[in-house]
Amino acid sequence: MSIQCLKCGYSITEPICALCVINEIKVWLYEQPVRYNTVEKINNKLDYLLREIDNLDYVILPSQDVWKVSIMKCIKCEKEMHLMCFYCVNNLAGVIMKDNLRNNASIESFKESFNTDLYDYRLNNKIVQ
Repeated sequence: MSIQCLKCGYSITEPICALCVINEIKVWLYEQPVRYNTVEKINNKLDYLLREIDNLDYVILPSQDVWKVSIMKCIKCEKEMHLMCFYCVNNLAGVIMKDNLRNNASIESFKESFNTDLYDYRLNNKIVQ
C-alpha cells in the first residue's frame, strides 16, 4: 500500500520530510545576498508553511483504518513523514521564494539548486498566504 500526498494525490516516492526540505532552503537562503528583513519575511512564511503541513497529518480519509496506515520515515532525519510529498512542499516553498526575492540571480540560483522547473505549478487550493 502506498501513501498518497494529501495535496496532489500522487504516491509519495521521495521520502524527504517537509522540515528537511525547508531546512535546506533556509541554508541556501542564508548564503544569498538578500536583505535581512526579506530573509525574516521568507522564514516566517516558510515556518507558516511547515505548520500548515503539520496540520494535514490530522486528516484521515474515512475509508482509511488509522491502525493499518503504514508510517513512512524521512530518509534524511528518519522521523515520521508528513502527508505531503517532496514535490508539493518544494513547489509551495518555491512560490514563497519567487514572490519575495527581487534579485534575478538569486531566483535563478534557487531554480537551479532545487530543480523547481520540473514541478513548477500552482496548486488549486493554496496554503501559503
